[in-house]
Amino acid sequence: MPISLTFCRLCTMSRPEIVQAIDQLKCEYADDIAVVELNCMAACEDVPAVMLEYDYYPQVTPQELHELVNASLKQEA
Repeated sequence: MPISLTFCRLCTMSRPEIVQAIDQLKCEYADDIAVVELNCMAACEDVPAVMLEYDYYPQVTPQELHELVNASLKQEA
């Protein structure tokens, strides 16, 4: 079952590096992650913020996002 990666589409528009990282992850783990784009996560002060499953991560960098996804996938295996 894929893990869910949730992010705010509007907030990440100001962070193209996060959008690029999410796109890379979607390609790399097409069958392992389900990307959910919301219009608002009510986390404007924490941009860019993401959720992996039910865990919230504020102000992530592209490197941290890759590390978080890899760690989550290893836990699921």
